[in-house]
Amino acid sequence: MNLIHRLSDRIRQRSIRYKMLFGFLVMVIGMAAINLTTVFSTQSFLREYHVIASRIATANSLVPIARELIGTEAYYVVAGRETLQTTMLFDYVTEVSDSLSQLEQGSTIEKNRKQLRIAARTLGTLEKYCSQLRRQSMMGVSLVEQNATLEQIRDVSSLIGEQMNEYIYLELTYMDELDQQIQQRARQILIGDAGTAVLILLTMALIQIMIDQSISGPIEQLVENTKRLSEGDFGVRVESADKNEITVLNESFNRMVEKLQRLMTKLQEDTRTREQLELRLMQEQINPHFLYNTLEIIVWLVESSDKEKVVGVVQSLSRFYRVALSQGRAVVTIREELDCIQSYLYIQQVRYMDIMTYRVCVDEAVLDNEIQKLTLQPLVENALYHGIERQRGGGTIWVEIRRNGETIEVVVSDDGCGMDETALLRLRRAIADKNPIGGGFGLSNVQKRVQLAYGPEYGIEIESAQGRGTRVILRIPAKPEENRVLP
Repeated sequence: MNLIHRLSDRIRQRSIRYKMLFGFLVMVIGMAAINLTTVFSTQSFLREYHVIASRIATANSLVPIARELIGTEAYYVVAGRETLQTTMLFDYVTEVSDSLSQLEQGSTIEKNRKQLRIAARTLGTLEKYCSQLRRQSMMGVSLVEQNATLEQIRDVSSLIGEQMNEYIYLELTYMDELDQQIQQRARQILIGDAGTAVLILLTMALIQIMIDQSISGPIEQLVENTKRLSEGDFGVRVESADKNEITVLNESFNRMVEKLQRLMTKLQEDTRTREQLELRLMQEQINPHFLYNTLEIIVWLVESSDKEKVVGVVQSLSRFYRVALSQGRAVVTIREELDCIQSYLYIQQVRYMDIMTYRVCVDEAVLDNEIQKLTLQPLVENALYHGIERQRGGGTIWVEIRRNGETIEVVVSDDGCGMDETALLRLRRAIADKNPIGGGFGLSNVQKRVQLAYGPEYGIEIESAQGRGTRVILRIPAKPEENRVLP
């Protein structure tokens, strides 16, 4: 029991992918063991059964030779129909002798071997009479003497036939015993296979329970704590007993809460202006509702047993938070920001699999340039919720990052419902407003952060047409040394 308990704890500490692979290997090895045991046992009995059948067939072929052919050939020699050169008499005797020798060598039952030895001794007598008939024929003795020898040959050969029948009977008796052994062994194999199958099922059930406990329980706890966080409780923490992909998410959640706590404390003690405080808060905070929705997606995937997507979503969420937290840095590389929005888009694609696809095209030369953290995510989120989601039939989001002279342009476009001129004008005013109400708050925040960091010549502009989608263009400096980021 201690060994099983230690093994269970050891498996529990492994990753979800490892547990799935371990369960698959247990099933494959168990099924292979069942099949190999059955095949080897069956082949062993079949080989022995085949050997017995071959011996019976050989012995059965000797019966007519001993009972009929030898006596008939001897008669032909006496009657003069065959000469010593043309008769098959001695060939038949040799054939019977060779077959008896082979049967005795191949037999493993002492009773059967004894019967074969008796037949061999009788055959020795037959050989003497055949040799006597040969001498009589060569010397031209009287037919009376040859007929007497002929009768001896017939009697002895007939006796050999009866002895071979007795041997066949003994082999058939052994075959019947072997058949009973095969049936008993088949029952044992069936019971063993059933036991092995039950053991495999129990092991698979245990692994499944471990996987469910590794995913469902921690995620439900994380969902509950996320709800509390969204209600303003910054004292929540998630404890992880296992070591797997969920642990990364829990650690990210705890770091996020700690960061939010420090941020709230700093906001309360900071003496900067309200706008700077709001910008800093938007830069550092993580949207609990996005985390809550993502965890709901994971729970749904777990319930539908789509473990591959569970792993993909958890890893994407972990990468998203890794960039979002980024050790308190306000500036990250475009490579990190791109990884963040690709993780965000993958999660949203799983959530909106029927209506949303995305494409990303990036000039690799700009990947090491710097950008304000969480600058692109609001642009992608705006394209999803205000472009794709409101359009029936779904659509596609394109993200293109390129260099244009000394400027880096990030173009986020969609083929969603778009806007008419009135709505577009209202959105542009909301983005320019320092305190926007309703739509445009996320884009306005991006605009203020970019212009505060790099200057008023940078920022975003929007192009849109009713029914033809929306195009948002973000411009930032191309060289890292030109970034004028406020502390």
